[in-house]
Amino acid sequence: MSDKERRGPVGRLLDRVLGSRAGKREWREYKGRVAALPPDHQLVMRKIQKFLWTAGGAVDEQSFRVLYAICEVLEESAAAGRTVLETTGDDVAAFSLNMLAATQGKTWHGLKADQFNAEVHRLLGGPDGRPA
Repeated sequence: MSDKERRGPVGRLLDRVLGSRAGKREWREYKGRVAALPPDHQLVMRKIQKFLWTAGGAVDEQSFRVLYAICEVLEESAAAGRTVLETTGDDVAAFSLNMLAATQGKTWHGLKADQFNAEVHRLLGGPDGRPA
């Protein structure tokens, strides 16, 4: 019997509403990592988080993966003694969206988008859409 089956319908509903324990643990770990960053890196990480949740759409597991990846980049940056803007560049929004796009390519939606684009280009005659 799986853990979900043991928990019953109420437990599954609570997991859906409140999130899984593992997800909560990961979120707390992430928040701890952010808190351990230097103040300027923390500020930018929190702003990126808010920006991605606003501009990036739904908050889901993929959103968290992006935040973890960005946090890791900022941790490495801080450890190397770089300022946060040396890492992100002056356009922090573009940095955030580029990180989002880079990680989305690894998801099911990203793979489907790649397949869709490849099919359109193939039907139009070549990789650039012009007849071959």
